[in-house]
Amino acid sequence: MKVVKVFTLVNAEVGKAKEVLAQLKKTGLEVYPLFGAYDFLVIAETVDLKTATATILEKIQAVRGVTRTRTLVGAEI
Repeated sequence: MKVVKVFTLVNAEVGKAKEVLAQLKKTGLEVYPLFGAYDFLVIAETVDLKTATATILEKIQAVRGVTRTRTLVGAEI
C-alpha cells in the first residue's frame, strides 16, 4: 500500500507556542518544535490525498493558536 507523507510547517500566535505544541501532540502526529520562520513541523502519513487534506484541516489547522500552515507533500522519484 502506498503512503502519502505530508510535512506541514506551522506558525503559532505569539506567546501561544506551548499551548499549540500540547494540542498538536494530542493528535498523535509527529511534531517537532523549530527555530526560524516556522514554529513547528508536523509529519503525517496517510493513505491518500483526501485523508491528508482532512488531517491538515481537522487535526492541525483546527488547533486554537495556529495562525498559518504550509504543507509539502512527499514525492516518489
